Amino acid sequence: MNAGFDPDHHYYDLRTAYYGQGWFQQYDGGNMDGFCEMVIQGQCVQYSYVQASDVQPYMQIAKTYSFANYFFQTNEGPSFPAHLFLFSGTSAPTYPNDSNNFFLDFVAENYSSGGCLDLQPVALWVDPLGTEHSTFPQGWPGDCYTHDSLVTNVNGGKGVSWRYYLPVGGMGVWNAPGALSEICLPLIFNQQTGQWQCNGAVYTEHVVAGQSGQGQSAPILTDIQTCALKDISWVIPASVWSDHPGWGSDTPAYGPSWVGDIVDAVGQANNCDGTGYWNDTAIFIVWDDWGGFFDHVSPTPYPNEWRTTQQGCLAPNAWGCGYVYGFRVPLLVVSAYTGVYKDGTYSGYVSGACALGSCPNNVFPYVHDFGSILSFIEWNFKMQPIDQSGDNGYADYNAPDWGPLRTNIPLSDFFNLSTPRPFTSITYQYNAQFFQNYYYNHPSYTPTGPDGGPDD
Repeated sequence: MNAGFDPDHHYYDLRTAYYGQGWFQQYDGGNMDGFCEMVIQGQCVQYSYVQASDVQPYMQIAKTYSFANYFFQTNEGPSFPAHLFLFSGTSAPTYPNDSNNFFLDFVAENYSSGGCLDLQPVALWVDPLGTEHSTFPQGWPGDCYTHDSLVTNVNGGKGVSWRYYLPVGGMGVWNAPGALSEICLPLIFNQQTGQWQCNGAVYTEHVVAGQSGQGQSAPILTDIQTCALKDISWVIPASVWSDHPGWGSDTPAYGPSWVGDIVDAVGQANNCDGTGYWNDTAIFIVWDDWGGFFDHVSPTPYPNEWRTTQQGCLAPNAWGCGYVYGFRVPLLVVSAYTGVYKDGTYSGYVSGACALGSCPNNVFPYVHDFGSILSFIEWNFKMQPIDQSGDNGYADYNAPDWGPLRTNIPLSDFFNLSTPRPFTSITYQYNAQFFQNYYYNHPSYTPTGPDGGPDD
């Protein structure tokens, strides 16, 4: 988590082929044997063993609450498109049914890292055949996209309160709302920073960025402590506590403590909503991509897998063909209804654990992806899918754990307790005051997102 190297985790990336070919090469047609693209001091860094003690309190969260064994990144690329999928269910540039059918394409890489704030957009996109392009087709909308998201969906998202927490404002590959014209625009020039920033009414109301050296605390922790949480919250870390390889190599691993602080803050907020947040809050802890590290489990056997003919996507429902699905990433789920109760005690639950001699247990309903989180939110808040027809390529409608007849509630196996369990606190090294009083108030440190460069 604080290593000094950063393995290639592009999709293919025509511009940095000297590293290899990213996901495309590592996947190698399903053989999962193309990972050793970068060698440091004679070692293939993609093959790394992580001890349980190195990932505390993540291991404690998994053993106390739950862990997904078969949770897949929906897209096959790095952070920027991944965050678009986590926010809006797609990285396509336009609304469905546009005259150019651009809803079948996907923004694929991090070069388009500024969204609507990127005044010099760069084209790196994938067509339905999985081919990456470095020039815009005629009519492509640049880097300021126009499509629905979970919370701006006219079919149900507008009645739900939400907030998107960023470590810092402005351009960045983790700023998904800043890439959607309906949320970001119009732009305004900030005389103090010398940069353009989103000034749309939706953006200014719902997107909160941390500030340093001005007496500001971490906004998510402040909102929990002051009982100001919204119905839905996206919490994006600063780079130095993001677990991103290549970041924070000169500091301890702060990421696990940051997550533990938020979990404990929610579990211990006893004066909110009359009783507290714990009994009615679900926390989904997820990483946006595989980081370039090896995995032996291929995404190919799972529902709606893409590969195509030369004529395009195969029917029925071959949504996302050419860019769906990516490799596994961890998912931790924390709630008062998550875990296993036996003999008066609670223990963790593993979705997709081997059962009754069936190993691996990588079948429905234990296969999940980014769309599973979106679709669970829609079910929980009685929202309609982002695209109700389901045939225009949004991850929520096409989540693999809906099942063939769409009768299963995605991620529902994580919530198997009928009555709420008591909160079990998490042990971590750096408490909330560390992040609030040092990293957000220290005059020499400014929280940042990743640099958006070609290795990101």
